[in-house]
Amino acid sequence: MKNNLKSILFLIVGFLFLGNVTAQNKDFIIHTDINTGGIQKIMNKGDKYKMNWIFNCDGSDLEWFTPEYAWGLGFITLEKSGKQETYKWNSVSDISEKNGKTILSYEFTDFTLKITRSFNADGDLIENFKIENNSSESLKVVDMGIYTPFKDWYAGGAEVCMTSRCNTHVWAGGYNSSYVNAIRMGTEAPHLGLVLTEGSIRHYELINTRDLPRKVAGSNLRGGITLKVEPTTIKPGDNYGLTWKVFWHKGYEDFYKKALESGTVIAEADKYFIPVGETAKMRFKSKNKLENVSCSVDGKSLKFKQNGNLISVEYKAKKPGDKIVTLNYNGKKTVINLFYSTPTEKLMKNRVDFIIDKQQMGDKTDEKFGAYMVYDNEEKEIYPNIPFKVDHDEGAERLGMGVAIANWLQQFPNSNKKYKKSLEEYYQFVRYKLQTKDYKVYSTVAHNKRHRGYNYPWVAAFYAELYKQTKNPVYIMDCYHTMRKWYKEFGYDFYAICVPIKKSIDYLREAGFNKEAEILLNDYKKVAIEYDKNGINYPSHEVVFEQSIVSPAVNFYMELYLITQDTHYLEEGEKHLAILKAFNGQQPDYHLNEIGIRHWDGYWFGKRQSWGDTMPHYWSALTGRAYILYYAATGNEDYLRRGKICLENNLCNIRNDGTGAAAYIYPEKVNGVKAEFYDEFANDQDWALFFFLEMNELLSWKI
Repeated sequence: MKNNLKSILFLIVGFLFLGNVTAQNKDFIIHTDINTGGIQKIMNKGDKYKMNWIFNCDGSDLEWFTPEYAWGLGFITLEKSGKQETYKWNSVSDISEKNGKTILSYEFTDFTLKITRSFNADGDLIENFKIENNSSESLKVVDMGIYTPFKDWYAGGAEVCMTSRCNTHVWAGGYNSSYVNAIRMGTEAPHLGLVLTEGSIRHYELINTRDLPRKVAGSNLRGGITLKVEPTTIKPGDNYGLTWKVFWHKGYEDFYKKALESGTVIAEADKYFIPVGETAKMRFKSKNKLENVSCSVDGKSLKFKQNGNLISVEYKAKKPGDKIVTLNYNGKKTVINLFYSTPTEKLMKNRVDFIIDKQQMGDKTDEKFGAYMVYDNEEKEIYPNIPFKVDHDEGAERLGMGVAIANWLQQFPNSNKKYKKSLEEYYQFVRYKLQTKDYKVYSTVAHNKRHRGYNYPWVAAFYAELYKQTKNPVYIMDCYHTMRKWYKEFGYDFYAICVPIKKSIDYLREAGFNKEAEILLNDYKKVAIEYDKNGINYPSHEVVFEQSIVSPAVNFYMELYLITQDTHYLEEGEKHLAILKAFNGQQPDYHLNEIGIRHWDGYWFGKRQSWGDTMPHYWSALTGRAYILYYAATGNEDYLRRGKICLENNLCNIRNDGTGAAAYIYPEKVNGVKAEFYDEFANDQDWALFFFLEMNELLSWKI
């Protein structure tokens, strides 16, 4: 049959591209590899940037991204007579055309897998994947994945990302109402969407570069997204599969509108991280009224209200933990994933107690005495950091523990002396061991590892919180000198995380240091001038481009606006806010809703050193903080709502007993290794705790 493939192509040219000839409909340009049947390019005909929304799986983008990983190809593990075998479909056995549809067939001993592609009347791409059982026995589908390698990749720098890369928001736990919303990183439409119209998707996994050098991808590559088909058993002569629609849209609102029109049920909740005792309020929206509806949690039925195409449900859990709210309808289902927590005030105290009791170096003979350290929850001890790893040291991001405790003590000033004693010991450690006499900041007490720009504002933030807690002017002057030293060492064009901009100015003025306040404010204005020059072409930092390069710009501009009320800062900040929003998903899951896409933090900060989506990771809370600041600046209630959801959902990395997790690795698998776990290291998640704790203070800044 392969000898006849070229002749067959002429029958279907004008519908699809196969081989090296381009064909298109009114919206799509699609390139398909004639040998594998995998799609190499998905482009919009009117896109002035000519962006390919998926990876070229020919080694030209990444050397390991070879033809077998192209869009629409995949793998299936089948069990027959108690024996399992995995097959990959990546070599076309036959191509045919019928009624304007292209049918790619892959023949195996016991089954045939067929991919049917067509365009509907609206110009959307329709793909059907079907397994036909040709054997005389039942085939059990144990595992099945379809490659959809969206180009969620930071290589090339921010300028390239703005036009030629996408933030890919995957809801692959929605079963019959799963979808993917891919937003161009620069937020300029068109954007690409995928919605399931038949069948069920239960999760996704990522293919990354486990066995290749970091330079190939490392932190800048999210990986090849693989959608996982729900397992089933196929009887002899039967078939099983799914159909999805791929379409262009103008943004989040337009995506969900088109998803509803396609038959997807959109699930949402008022909030997803819920203290025990509070009630979750949820909604399921559909295009038409759903039939045969039921709703449940843990196998127990829930009461619901149905008003036309809207179903409303409430639920109150009695105990902490994950809760999956399932809606069954028309023989199908979708879910909302909630997390019920220990009441928030108790959760905060449990975490603070755990840090002081378990994570502070108490050995006075150790040079790190007083430090808050990484804790191994498996070994139940402070991690000795041997052999040395920079992201497990006694400084740097670990400063978040001190910042959080200092803020917590502001809110609970009558707490017993052990907290204040611990914080004083930590101050002595930071000021006289991490810092030099002239305020230079290092990550270790040895001062021989990293002299890192990020460290300075974190130390300054700690001092600012200490001042607010104690009103001791020594601390706010420590903050001032640390910031001045930072600008001397690193200049004004660094996109730093968690700079205490407004707090430093307010507290200096409160303490009577008006001259110093004006000097530091002038420094902040110089930073804004550099940000103005760059616009959205952000310079590379430790990662080429990321959510925590954009969020500092929003936070910086918003805080300057709140100090000066100069509308220039508000207007510039809004430009960056649009870029920042594109990182955040809106899926109905506490791991994903208003959580920014991050995919490398588990490798650097976790014990298992796993690549893969870290959802949530505490720095995604920076976006929640930015939203709260924007609310304070403008009064926009929607950003207050979204900011609270972001900050609350990030608290899931703080467990009810006070232990912490560096990140949650969300995909089902990464490079074939089981994921879906909270990392065993308590490492840095307390920045999210701090952002949650300081929220009321930020709200008090409202103009």
